[in-house]
Amino acid sequence: MEIRSILVNLDVDLFSPPIVHCARDLATRFSADLIAVAAVPLSQSFIGIDNGAAYAAYYQQEREQIETRLHALEGEFRSLVGTSVKVEWHPFIEVPNQSMVALAHRADLIIAGSHIGESNYPRSLNVGELVLTTGRPVLVVGSGVAKINADKILIGWKDVREARRAVVDALPFLSTASEVVVATMSEGNLLGEKASLEGVLSWLRRHDVKAHGNVYPRKGTAGETLAAIAKEAGADLIVTGGYGHSRVREWFLGGMTSDLLATPMINRFMSN
Repeated sequence: MEIRSILVNLDVDLFSPPIVHCARDLATRFSADLIAVAAVPLSQSFIGIDNGAAYAAYYQQEREQIETRLHALEGEFRSLVGTSVKVEWHPFIEVPNQSMVALAHRADLIIAGSHIGESNYPRSLNVGELVLTTGRPVLVVGSGVAKINADKILIGWKDVREARRAVVDALPFLSTASEVVVATMSEGNLLGEKASLEGVLSWLRRHDVKAHGNVYPRKGTAGETLAAIAKEAGADLIVTGGYGHSRVREWFLGGMTSDLLATPMINRFMSN
């Protein structure tokens, strides 16, 4: 897989220049086009307004305010990116997740920021839903991170579809890293876990990835364990599957995925 186009979400209310710098850097590294999306829905405050003229005036006023903000945001984005990268700008007046799903087919990689505890859904992106709905790998950038070196990478490995997909999707990063650590968390079947670990290590080495790994005991939650291993290894990127399932139009994430998404200080590469 090659990364030739990168789709980045820009939060209208919590705009982060570092995420633009990070996206620009990755686009430069992979000679990729950069597709920016900024989306915000109209509020529902006008629901219940009986007077048609009042409703129309409120709707028009809010729409004009949003369009003014989107136009200003485009200027900030283009100023930060400069002219070294080919860019596209796509503003939407709708829920951000809908916009990202609509354009996901045009991207090889999606970049989203970390705003845990600050998000204002539906005006802000729901990253967990993004991982599970786009069919593209999602790179969740740590809070305030302006550049991902990805020189040392940690893979959270379990022999399931999501993890296998993530390892393949992450090859552009893995193949250029100086060290890749593959971590399997023990669930009590040590022989099987070691066999699975050796299998994925063999696959990575066939692709010239400098990889080694181990079966680790769990200390705390799976997400906490991976974060601790990444810190010990000096890794600035964690690659995992994005685990979850749908039920009655609500999205439930697996424990490890939720833990990692709730850890805004690390960079997380996830595929589902």
